[in-house]
Amino acid sequence: MGESLLIEVMPGEIRAAAVRDGRVVELFVERRGHESLVGNVYLGRVERVLDGMDAAFVDIGIGKSGFLGLDGARTGDPGSRDAKDRIGDYVVEGEAVRVQVAKDAVERKGAQLTRRIAVAGRHLVYTPTQQRIAVSRQIADADERARLEALVGDAAEAGDGFIVRTASEGAEGAELADDAAYLRRLWSEIDARVAAASPPALVHEEPPPLLRLFRDRVGATTDEIVIDSPGGFAAARDYCGRFMPKLKDRLRLHAGPEHVFAAAGVEEEVERALGPRVDLPSGGELVIEATEALTAVDVNSGRFTGGGRLEDTAFRTNLEAADEAARQLRLRNIGGLILIDFIHMNEEANWDRVLEGLGHALAGDRSNVRLIGRTAAGLVEITRRRQRESLQRTLTEPCTRCSGDGRVSTPRSAALAIMRALKREARKSKPGPIVVTAASDVVDMLEGEAAPAMSELGTILGRRIALQRAPSYGRESFDIVAGDE
Repeated sequence: MGESLLIEVMPGEIRAAAVRDGRVVELFVERRGHESLVGNVYLGRVERVLDGMDAAFVDIGIGKSGFLGLDGARTGDPGSRDAKDRIGDYVVEGEAVRVQVAKDAVERKGAQLTRRIAVAGRHLVYTPTQQRIAVSRQIADADERARLEALVGDAAEAGDGFIVRTASEGAEGAELADDAAYLRRLWSEIDARVAAASPPALVHEEPPPLLRLFRDRVGATTDEIVIDSPGGFAAARDYCGRFMPKLKDRLRLHAGPEHVFAAAGVEEEVERALGPRVDLPSGGELVIEATEALTAVDVNSGRFTGGGRLEDTAFRTNLEAADEAARQLRLRNIGGLILIDFIHMNEEANWDRVLEGLGHALAGDRSNVRLIGRTAAGLVEITRRRQRESLQRTLTEPCTRCSGDGRVSTPRSAALAIMRALKREARKSKPGPIVVTAASDVVDMLEGEAAPAMSELGTILGRRIALQRAPSYGRESFDIVAGDE
C-alpha cells in the first residue's frame, strides 16, 4: 500500500501530510521568513576556534554564527578518522571556509555546519569530498543494491562520490547517469561562485519548499499527490514533467470548499500532535513530554484490561505503543534522545517481540534513527537525528500566563489559521469585503510580518479584508464576517 501526499500552499506557508492506510505518518511545515537552511552552502569566515570544545564558530551571514564541530570540520571519509586530531588541525581563525548547513538553528543554538558537502539530486547525492559510492540503507534488496552501485559506478568519474538515494530504487542507468552529470555541473557552478565570492556569502541555495518536497519525499510508492493551489499544482506538473514523468498522472488539484487538510481530517491530527497524550486502539495511551535534553514517552494501560493475565495486558498494550510511538516521532519531528517507558513485563520473549515491533516501525523513518535497546533501568533508548525544530516548537510557544508550563499558538500560527479560514469562508460567502476580529498581537502579525502574505491572499480571493483588534480575545479566538459592498 502506497502513500498519499496532501499539500496545502498558502501565501507565507506550505504544509504537507503523508498519509498511509488512512493515518497521517509525517507532517511538513515551512513558513516564509523561517525557511529551512539545511543543504544551503556558504562561504563563511571562521570567527572563533575553541580548542577546549573542539569546535569553531563560523559567520555565514545569517545573523547568528554557525557551529562547526570537530566531526564536521573533517573533510575526508568518516571512516578514516584520527583519534588524536583537534579542531585546530582543520580551521584557523579568520580563514574562509566552504560549509553546508547540516541542521537548522534550534532555540539558542546556531545552525550546525559541516565541511563534507553533499549536494542532492533526484536519484543521487553528490559527495565530492568523500570519493566512494554508498547506497541508502532503506533499499533492503541485496540484488537491487548491487545493481544500483554498479550503474552509479559506471556513471562516476575520477574524484566523484555518490550516495544512491531511496528514490532511485528501480531507476534505469540513463536516469542515474543524467542525475550524476547534472550534479557534477552544479558542483562546478558552486566552485565558480566560491572563487568569485567574499565571505560571508551564500553560494548554493536549496530549491523552494514545494520543489524540495517533491525531490525528497515523492517516490514510486506515492500513489497520489493532492495540491490545493492552482499555482502550486502548475509548478508541480512542470517539475514532474522534467524530472519525474512517471508520477505526473498521480497529481490532482483539490478544489473542494474546504482546504485539503480539513477535507482529509488532517487538521485534527495536527491538533492532536501538539498535545501530550495519544490514545491507543485498545484503551491505553502514550504521554509524550519533551525537555531540553530528551523526550520521554510513557506508556499507560489506561482503560485496557485485556480480560486476562497482567503480563498479556502489558504485552498487547506495549505492542500497540511501539507502533504508535514510532509514528509519533515522525509526526512530531522529535529528534535527539528519546526514552520510552513501556509497561513492565516479566517474560523476555515478550520484550524481544516488542523491541522487534518497534524496530520494524522505526525502519520506515526517513531520518537517521537508531534503536539502542533497553537500559539498566528498563527504559528503551532511541536516538533520532534532529535537523530542524519539532512540530510543537514550530507551531507553538510557551504560554506566559502560566509561567511557561503550557504552550499556546504563536501569533504567526494564529495568523495563518485565520488566513486558512478566510480562504474557506471566501469560497462559501457572497462577494464583498470581509472583516476579521482577532487578538491584538495576532492583528499586529497580520499587519506586520504577515502583511505581504495577507495582501497576496486578498488578491487571490478578490476581496478587501479589514482587521479589527479585540483585546479580550485569546490568541486562538477570532471572528470572520463577510459583508456586502
